[in-house]
Amino acid sequence: MEYPRLAAAVKANGVFALQISGPAPVAAYGFNQINLGDSTEKLLAQLGSPFHVGPSGLEKTELWTYGPWPFSFEVREDCVTSIRISDPTVQ
Repeated sequence: MEYPRLAAAVKANGVFALQISGPAPVAAYGFNQINLGDSTEKLLAQLGSPFHVGPSGLEKTELWTYGPWPFSFEVREDCVTSIRISDPTVQ
């Protein structure tokens, strides 16, 4: 079993982005009632259609963005594999 990974992006001594990633379902690190391992059906029911879908940089994985809001999801084989939240004021 592969455990989820939590990554934090830091700039000027502050965290400006958090991302949880992994293929295994995890309910403890969700965002807006969406957790790793949830289906795209649940994601769509909770947040609606993404504003943009494109490649994520990972093989067979899409990046679903909901801009102008600062969160996104990576989706592979109809499951959420990553959740990212960032501060849009930091570039």
